[in-house]
Amino acid sequence: MTLPNYFEGQTFSSLRQFPPAQEQAVFSSCVFRQSRLQEAVLKSFSFEDCLFEDCDLSLADVRGTAFKQVRFERCKLEGINFFDCCRTVLSMRFAGCDLRCASFAGVALRKTEFIDCSLRETVFTKADLAGSSFVRCDLARAVFLHTNLEKTDFTTAYNFTLDPDANRLRKARFSVYGLPGLLEKYGIETE
Repeated sequence: MTLPNYFEGQTFSSLRQFPPAQEQAVFSSCVFRQSRLQEAVLKSFSFEDCLFEDCDLSLADVRGTAFKQVRFERCKLEGINFFDCCRTVLSMRFAGCDLRCASFAGVALRKTEFIDCSLRETVFTKADLAGSSFVRCDLARAVFLHTNLEKTDFTTAYNFTLDPDANRLRKARFSVYGLPGLLEKYGIETE
Protein backbone atom coordinates (compact mmCIF):
# COMPACT_ATOMS: atom_id res chain seq x y z
CA MET A 1 0.00 0.00 0.00
CA THR A 2 1.43 3.38 -0.97
CA LEU A 3 1.22 6.35 1.35
CA PRO A 4 -0.89 9.31 0.23
CA ASN A 5 0.96 12.30 -1.18
CA TYR A 6 1.70 14.87 1.50
CA PHE A 7 1.79 18.64 0.92
CA GLU A 8 2.69 21.06 3.72
CA GLY A 9 2.83 24.85 3.76
CA GLN A 10 2.37 25.20 0.01
CA THR A 11 0.36 27.78 -1.92
CA PHE A 12 -1.61 26.65 -4.96
CA SER A 13 -3.00 29.28 -7.34
CA SER A 14 -5.27 29.04 -10.38
CA LEU A 15 -5.68 25.27 -10.17
CA ARG A 16 -8.01 23.49 -12.57
CA GLN A 17 -7.54 20.11 -10.90
CA PHE A 18 -6.09 18.99 -7.61
CA PRO A 19 -2.54 17.71 -7.45
CA PRO A 20 -1.87 14.88 -7.52
CA ALA A 21 -4.05 12.96 -9.96
CA GLN A 22 -4.43 10.15 -7.40
CA GLU A 23 -7.32 9.53 -5.08
CA GLN A 24 -5.55 10.32 -1.79
CA ALA A 25 -3.58 13.35 -0.69
CA VAL A 26 -2.93 15.17 2.58
CA PHE A 27 -2.71 18.97 2.64
CA SER A 28 -1.48 20.64 5.84
CA SER A 29 -1.28 24.43 6.28
CA CYS A 30 -1.77 24.96 2.55
CA VAL A 31 -3.40 27.90 0.75
CA PHE A 32 -5.57 27.53 -2.35
CA ARG A 33 -6.23 30.74 -4.31
CA GLN A 34 -8.39 31.62 -7.30
CA SER A 35 -8.87 28.02 -8.34
CA ARG A 36 -11.76 26.74 -10.46
CA LEU A 37 -12.39 23.23 -9.22
CA GLN A 38 -16.06 22.66 -10.00
CA GLU A 39 -17.02 18.98 -9.68
CA ALA A 40 -13.53 18.15 -8.33
CA VAL A 41 -13.18 14.64 -6.96
CA LEU A 42 -11.72 15.01 -3.46
CA LYS A 43 -12.55 11.53 -2.21
CA SER A 44 -10.46 10.65 0.84
CA PHE A 45 -8.40 13.87 0.68
CA SER A 46 -7.41 15.44 3.98
CA PHE A 47 -7.19 19.21 4.52
CA GLU A 48 -5.86 20.42 7.88
CA ASP A 49 -5.41 24.09 8.81
CA CYS A 50 -5.87 25.11 5.15
CA LEU A 51 -7.26 28.26 3.57
CA PHE A 52 -9.33 28.44 0.38
CA GLU A 53 -9.60 31.97 -1.08
CA ASP A 54 -11.71 32.96 -4.09
CA CYS A 55 -12.11 29.32 -5.18
CA ASP A 56 -15.01 27.57 -6.90
CA LEU A 57 -15.59 24.07 -5.53
CA SER A 58 -19.23 23.82 -6.58
CA LEU A 59 -20.56 20.27 -6.76
CA ALA A 60 -17.25 18.83 -5.53
CA ASP A 61 -17.30 15.17 -4.53
CA VAL A 62 -16.24 15.23 -0.86
CA ARG A 63 -16.90 11.59 0.04
CA GLY A 64 -14.56 10.71 2.89
CA THR A 65 -12.83 14.09 2.74
CA ALA A 66 -11.47 15.46 6.02
CA PHE A 67 -11.77 19.22 6.61
CA LYS A 68 -10.09 20.07 9.91
CA GLN A 69 -9.71 23.74 10.83
CA VAL A 70 -10.33 24.79 7.21
CA ARG A 71 -11.30 28.35 6.29
CA PHE A 72 -13.21 29.24 3.15
CA GLU A 73 -13.13 32.92 2.15
CA ARG A 74 -15.11 34.28 -0.81
CA CYS A 75 -15.57 30.77 -2.19
CA LYS A 76 -18.35 29.28 -4.26
CA LEU A 77 -19.41 25.97 -2.68
CA GLU A 78 -22.80 25.42 -4.29
CA GLY A 79 -24.42 22.02 -4.07
CA ILE A 80 -21.76 20.32 -1.94
CA ASN A 81 -23.07 17.50 0.25
CA PHE A 82 -21.03 17.88 3.45
CA PHE A 83 -22.78 14.81 4.91
CA ASP A 84 -20.42 12.73 2.78
CA CYS A 85 -17.30 14.20 4.45
CA CYS A 86 -15.29 12.46 7.10
CA ARG A 87 -17.46 13.84 9.89
CA THR A 88 -15.25 12.83 12.81
CA VAL A 89 -12.81 15.69 12.10
CA LEU A 90 -15.09 18.25 10.48
CA SER A 91 -14.39 21.87 11.49
CA MET A 92 -14.73 24.77 9.08
CA ARG A 93 -15.27 28.54 8.92
CA PHE A 94 -17.00 30.35 6.05
CA ALA A 95 -16.68 34.06 5.19
CA GLY A 96 -18.22 35.70 2.13
CA CYS A 97 -19.08 32.31 0.62
CA ASP A 98 -21.85 31.15 -1.69
CA LEU A 99 -23.21 27.91 -0.23
CA ARG A 100 -26.50 27.84 -2.11
CA CYS A 101 -28.11 24.40 -2.27
CA ALA A 102 -25.36 22.83 -0.14
CA SER A 103 -26.31 20.19 2.40
CA PHE A 104 -25.16 19.98 6.01
CA ALA A 105 -27.89 17.44 6.82
CA GLY A 106 -26.91 15.27 9.77
CA VAL A 107 -23.57 17.03 10.20
CA ALA A 108 -22.12 18.19 13.54
CA LEU A 109 -20.75 21.72 13.08
CA ARG A 110 -20.82 23.11 16.59
CA LYS A 111 -19.50 26.67 16.96
CA THR A 112 -19.14 27.16 13.21
CA GLU A 113 -18.98 30.71 11.88
CA PHE A 114 -20.86 31.68 8.75
CA ILE A 115 -20.09 35.33 7.97
CA ASP A 116 -21.64 37.27 5.05
CA CYS A 117 -22.63 34.04 3.31
CA SER A 118 -25.43 33.12 0.94
CA LEU A 119 -27.04 29.99 2.37
CA ARG A 120 -30.12 30.11 0.18
CA GLU A 121 -31.85 26.70 -0.07
CA THR A 122 -29.14 25.10 2.05
CA VAL A 123 -30.23 22.03 4.02
CA PHE A 124 -29.48 21.83 7.76
CA THR A 125 -31.90 18.99 8.61
CA LYS A 126 -30.79 17.06 11.72
CA ALA A 127 -27.53 19.05 11.88
CA ASP A 128 -25.91 20.07 15.14
CA LEU A 129 -25.12 23.80 14.89
CA ALA A 130 -25.10 24.54 18.63
CA GLY A 131 -23.12 27.68 19.40
CA SER A 132 -22.72 28.60 15.72
CA SER A 133 -23.23 32.05 14.27
CA PHE A 134 -24.86 33.31 11.09
CA VAL A 135 -23.48 36.83 10.75
CA ARG A 136 -25.24 38.83 8.01
CA CYS A 137 -26.18 35.59 6.21
CA ASP A 138 -29.00 35.16 3.70
CA LEU A 139 -30.96 32.07 4.74
CA ALA A 140 -33.83 32.30 2.24
CA ARG A 141 -35.53 28.92 1.87
CA ALA A 142 -32.84 27.23 4.01
CA VAL A 143 -34.22 24.08 5.62
CA PHE A 144 -33.96 23.69 9.40
CA LEU A 145 -35.75 20.58 10.64
CA HIS A 146 -34.88 18.70 13.85
CA THR A 147 -31.75 20.86 13.96
CA ASN A 148 -29.86 21.65 17.15
CA LEU A 149 -29.65 25.46 17.15
CA GLU A 150 -29.06 25.94 20.87
CA LYS A 151 -27.02 29.10 21.58
CA THR A 152 -26.84 29.82 17.86
CA ASP A 153 -26.63 33.50 16.89
CA PHE A 154 -29.14 34.66 14.27
CA THR A 155 -29.17 38.33 15.33
CA THR A 156 -27.97 39.65 11.96
CA ALA A 157 -29.17 36.76 9.74
CA TYR A 158 -32.05 37.45 7.39
CA ASN A 159 -34.69 35.80 5.18
CA PHE A 160 -34.88 32.73 7.42
CA THR A 161 -37.89 30.69 8.45
CA LEU A 162 -37.61 28.44 11.49
CA ASP A 163 -40.23 26.27 13.11
CA PRO A 164 -39.67 26.65 16.88
CA ASP A 165 -41.52 23.37 17.47
CA ALA A 166 -39.36 21.35 15.05
CA ASN A 167 -35.91 22.60 16.12
CA ARG A 168 -33.94 22.97 19.35
CA LEU A 169 -33.67 26.72 19.95
CA ARG A 170 -32.83 27.01 23.64
CA LYS A 171 -30.82 30.22 24.21
CA ALA A 172 -30.58 30.91 20.46
CA ARG A 173 -30.30 34.63 19.75
CA PHE A 174 -32.53 36.58 17.36
CA SER A 175 -33.12 40.24 16.67
CA VAL A 176 -36.60 41.71 16.64
CA TYR A 177 -36.29 41.76 12.83
CA GLY A 178 -36.04 37.97 12.82
CA LEU A 179 -39.38 37.46 14.55
CA PRO A 180 -41.37 37.08 11.31
CA GLY A 181 -39.23 34.06 10.40
CA LEU A 182 -40.04 32.47 13.75
CA LEU A 183 -43.74 33.26 13.69
CA GLU A 184 -44.57 32.41 10.07
CA LYS A 185 -45.81 28.93 11.01
CA TYR A 186 -48.43 30.46 13.26
CA GLY A 187 -49.74 32.95 10.69
CA ILE A 188 -48.85 35.84 13.01
CA GLU A 189 -48.15 39.13 11.29
CA THR A 190 -45.63 41.58 12.71
CA GLU A 191 -45.14 45.27 12.01
